[in-house]
Amino acid sequence: MRRAELFAVVGLAAASGVAAWALPRPAPISIALIIPILWGALFLYLPVRVASWWCWRQVESAAPNAEDRRALALVLALGFGLLIWGIDWGLASRSWAPDELRADWVRDVLDRGLSSGWYDKYPWLHYAILGIPASAFELAERVGILAPGGAAAWSAQLFLMRAVSVVMGLGTLVAAFLCAVELMGARHAVLAPLVLLLTPVFLYYGKLANLDVPSLCWFGWAMVAFLRVLRGGVTRDYIWLGIAAAGSIATKDQAYASLGLAGVAVVVVTARRLEAQTWWQKLGKAIVDRRIAAAAASSVLAFAAFSNLLFNFAGFVSHVKLLLTHDYLGWLPREPASYLSLAGSTLSIFRWVFGWPLSAVAALGILGAVVRRERRWHLWLLAVPFSFYLLFTCVTMYVTDRFLLGGIFVLALFAGTACRDLITAARWQPIPRLAVAATCTYALAYAASINVMMNTDARHVVRRWIAERAGPGTVVAIVGGAYAPVIDPPARVAVVNPTVEAVEAAAPDFVVLNARYAERFEADRSPDGRVLMKALETGALGVDEALRYRAPMPAWAVLQYERPMRSTAESLITNLDKVNPEMVVYRRSRR
Repeated sequence: MRRAELFAVVGLAAASGVAAWALPRPAPISIALIIPILWGALFLYLPVRVASWWCWRQVESAAPNAEDRRALALVLALGFGLLIWGIDWGLASRSWAPDELRADWVRDVLDRGLSSGWYDKYPWLHYAILGIPASAFELAERVGILAPGGAAAWSAQLFLMRAVSVVMGLGTLVAAFLCAVELMGARHAVLAPLVLLLTPVFLYYGKLANLDVPSLCWFGWAMVAFLRVLRGGVTRDYIWLGIAAAGSIATKDQAYASLGLAGVAVVVVTARRLEAQTWWQKLGKAIVDRRIAAAAASSVLAFAAFSNLLFNFAGFVSHVKLLLTHDYLGWLPREPASYLSLAGSTLSIFRWVFGWPLSAVAALGILGAVVRRERRWHLWLLAVPFSFYLLFTCVTMYVTDRFLLGGIFVLALFAGTACRDLITAARWQPIPRLAVAATCTYALAYAASINVMMNTDARHVVRRWIAERAGPGTVVAIVGGAYAPVIDPPARVAVVNPTVEAVEAAAPDFVVLNARYAERFEADRSPDGRVLMKALETGALGVDEALRYRAPMPAWAVLQYERPMRSTAESLITNLDKVNPEMVVYRRSRR
């Protein structure tokens, strides 16, 4: 069996086996649920195997040396382990991950078919992909094997949806390897996907059903074609660039901003290779060049197919109209100082994503491209972060870490190049190699910290604590509803608004509060949230604080020392702070 096929088999076996293990406790796992889980893994097997076979063919072509491919296989094995570690985090009726796709949303696409005007704030493509495993549960319900609804079935579907992100995360690492081959050859190309893997943002979104890593996977393969075009690619590379770029945008609209200037760069690079007397003549010939035309045609046709325009044009129009109504992201007013501040925030986020050591290495890689003439063509890659800044950040006046995944991918390539230089420049001197080893070790601890936080999340402790003290008739009030622990029967859950009146009406035995999320109540213009928080603190509602807990981290989990993770308030630059928040439980007073 080929290594790529082995990864496909192992990954889907894990999806079927671990899905059953990860279901909420203490509900028993029935055969009726195991059957659609196995069907879902079986439905995924063929597309995953075909995709993995094709990807590995590209690797074999780019890296004929078996030793280089073995190095990539080791990174993929490490990536598989890091991505499935913590994949069961928040598998509950309400996801703890902001903007994670829900199983019922995907099932809505299946129920309404290819047309019927379906639309959402996200494009159609990844919903259709996730419909592959979700269709197993649809089928099981229609033939009467599985009863509709149920928390366990919901969690199993969400797990399989997350498994798709894991597979596409591995595909992104392969794309990073192939990009690095174009930049520095196959010998040390594995360093680039290793750097990308050792970032907490990639590990976090690579195991969730958000659209960020699936879109990044398409983007990564677009970058493979982009670099081949820069090196003098053939028409096939232009076509693949158009298809992969369309796939990235049709998965998450924001990808257009990362690829905008890259398209301009392709036209400019093509023009430089054409013969003409003036630059304007070269540019004109490039615009009508058959390779540029092939790229444009392939991107338009692929986008039409990936957006289901033929069968659901009305839905696509409604999707675009919905996007145009979103005007709530902006941090700052539109004035010159704000754009400079956003640029600084962007650089700060890149530093936060990589940590200090890898950030320094990435900067060293960019500096090497500036200084060394033979590498200056690498600087075309910087069109990606500059493009996103101009076409999205400056338009919305907002930026966050997951929006910058395209730039993170590019900086990982520069960091990989710098690591290669340190390893090879002083072959007989151990200090540069030790520096690279120390940097990667720190990065592993930095990235794996998010997995530790997901595994030891405080909500798991709250769930067990309440289960030990609750009985029939116990009422547990969840204030606000979002980012709350799972409460097991026989306790009854009441999701209440953050007001004194709502809590009193629920007459709860326990009140559960996410302390970080509760910052919204106190910051809100309405005084109701502040009044409620004061009443809980003083015991005016007849409840006393019984538990305040945030899971402690081992000292080596260095991500915990970063400001977004230490702060008691919600961060503006990341959603990783939604992991392991401080939880507070109030219990009805005996007085």
